[in-house]
Amino acid sequence: MKTDVKARGFVLTEALRAAVHRETVRLVQGLGRPILRISVRLFDVNSARRGGLDKGCLVQVHFADGVSVVGTDVGADLYQSVADVFAKVLRAGRARAERRRARRLRHHLSFARRALPA
Repeated sequence: MKTDVKARGFVLTEALRAAVHRETVRLVQGLGRPILRISVRLFDVNSARRGGLDKGCLVQVHFADGVSVVGTDVGADLYQSVADVFAKVLRAGRARAERRRARRLRHHLSFARRALPA
């Protein structure tokens, strides 16, 4: 699995890189699915001169089955935005896996009904 972390509008510190790494490990363990690549973009909308809810994180997870899940969050605290967006991506990844399981189950059940003699 490849992880790509980039910051736009400020310098990426080791503390931020460590926070992203912690959340990445938590995501991989929580999903339990093969992941090819995780792209993380950290950004400051208004630059360092202006405050407010302008620090954000965008995460894109590319799964081995060709599907990707994207999440974003903007807030005053970049560390909290990182945690929040990874939680969103984890929920979205789990929901997608559950929908896929349900679809496969419906398919198998309908095939089994057709195969049974009447």
